[in-house]
Amino acid sequence: MTIGIAGAGHMGGAILRGLAACPQKPALRVFDSDAARAAALAAETGAFAAPDAAACAAGCDAVVCAVRPADMPALLAALVPAATPDGPLVLSIAAGRTTAWIESLLPPGARVVRAMPNLGASVGLAATAFALGARATPADAALAQTVLSSFGAATALPESQLDAVTALSGSGPAFFAAALEYLAEGGAALGLAPETARALAVQTMLGTATVLARPGAPAPDRFVASVATPGGTTAAGMDVLGASDAKAVFAATLAAAARRAAQLASS
Repeated sequence: MTIGIAGAGHMGGAILRGLAACPQKPALRVFDSDAARAAALAAETGAFAAPDAAACAAGCDAVVCAVRPADMPALLAALVPAATPDGPLVLSIAAGRTTAWIESLLPPGARVVRAMPNLGASVGLAATAFALGARATPADAALAQTVLSSFGAATALPESQLDAVTALSGSGPAFFAAALEYLAEGGAALGLAPETARALAVQTMLGTATVLARPGAPAPDRFVASVATPGGTTAAGMDVLGASDAKAVFAATLAAAARRAAQLASS
């Protein structure tokens, strides 16, 4: 399998590193408008640094469009020569850019899949959802599943749900990191050295996520109940958290991110 990555920013780089580290590593190509950045990533991952987007895509099984939504028209124009019916699957990760919009900028017969991975891709732990375009085939769905599963978990969903996915798992790493920082700051306020508090908070988040990800793990609310024994320290803290508006704040945070994804789709 040969995969091209057009765009070597945070997400493109994370996907490239994830693909390079997977047991069945595909042949990789990378292109970026910043040639030095593409060359550095190519050297790090063993990818071929393509001179332009068309060369990155030509002859590939799939090309990942990993640029900002505003940069998609220019990238798709560059991919037109390669995007033939028997050319590579065009796999976009641009937030808010629908498959119909992408198809409208490519030749008839081009096959499109839209995906929303997250930065966990760089360590093989991405949470990704994807949706098929109008001309994507069952073989394209299988290819997208294979590519996206190589650096984490991938789930096919209706495209109408991808704005919610963008908010929850696409933007979610930043929200989790913010919550982690708040916990670390709370620990530092209690007298811990800031670096110690952050290290403890990171390890606590990692351990909790690992426990909750196990097959047969309890739902989060049951997990909380099992830890917060009556009259204990966790219960005292949960009393404060439960009395706050934290739940509403998280809901509003996700809603704002989803609204912005929808706005990008209409711009």
